Amino acid sequence: MAPAAASTTKKTATLKLLVTRLKDVQAQFRDIWEFVESFSEERTASDVAVRLEKIDELWEKFCDTLIEIKAHDDYVSKGETYDDERQEFSEQYYKAKSFLMDRAKERQDPPVLEQTIRANDSVSQSTTDHVRLPQIKLQTFNGDIDDWLGFRDLFTSLIHWKPDLPEVEKFHYLKGCLQGEPKSLIEPIKITSANYKVAWEMLLRRYNNSKQLKKRQIQTLIKLPTLSKESIVD
Repeated sequence: MAPAAASTTKKTATLKLLVTRLKDVQAQFRDIWEFVESFSEERTASDVAVRLEKIDELWEKFCDTLIEIKAHDDYVSKGETYDDERQEFSEQYYKAKSFLMDRAKERQDPPVLEQTIRANDSVSQSTTDHVRLPQIKLQTFNGDIDDWLGFRDLFTSLIHWKPDLPEVEKFHYLKGCLQGEPKSLIEPIKITSANYKVAWEMLLRRYNNSKQLKKRQIQTLIKLPTLSKESIVD
């Protein structure tokens, strides 16, 4: 009987640890939420950037920890408590993330190339008319995590951060670039200006997983061929 009691104690302690971790994540997120609610224009781009970088990490920790709690042997459901907490956290996360992304965009310095063209537009218009760079074709994405970073960076550069491109057109471009799983993920969402950010955030949550990306990079390094002999060429 003694070993069984010790095992129960260990499980209870583990559940307590998970609950404590969940509360700590919620406390850290409240700091960001208060930053959003009391936001002032004096805040710098760095103030926004550090919180924008942290908020996705907190969202992942919250979801992962909540799943561990509900799957724990000692967990006993108490009505809809955790479901309500998840819904509240989810709503605040999306609002805070959208708000921070908009503030970050506002604080971005205009590209140097754009500044130069505007400054010299009246002088060099006739010259620039003859300079035509090759058109860059948008990359497609079918859910392969190895292709995600390339797709994400190119799409954000050509489409996502274009200030003169309406959101509804960005949504059209986005759907046209997707195949397979990612396409089916956002397929039910109607193409509207307001829904573009919703769809983009869904893709980020699904594929912009820092842990999984790091894991894939490590796996790639491990699979590198070993040297059969020492030589400059090898």
